[in-house]
Amino acid sequence: MKNKIKAFFRHLPHYLTLFGILFAGLLGFVVFSYDRVFQVIIAVAVAVSYVCWGITHHIIHKDFYISIVIEYLLVASLGLIVVFSLIFRT
Repeated sequence: MKNKIKAFFRHLPHYLTLFGILFAGLLGFVVFSYDRVFQVIIAVAVAVSYVCWGITHHIIHKDFYISIVIEYLLVASLGLIVVFSLIFRT
């Protein structure tokens, strides 16, 4: 139990950064709801930031592998597909 708490606090700054990236993207998405092109730009920027955050996080913790990059790219791509389908549904 003590190790889990220690690991949680060791990773907390990284996850707060990720939360900040995602929250800023969501906020920008809502604020610019009238401009679809800018929403697409925001979605792409959040996806790229997510991938960069993941790579940086794993490099810092010395568990970086190419499979991790592929995983982050696939999750970001899936997120973009969902967001694009919502933006361009009409």
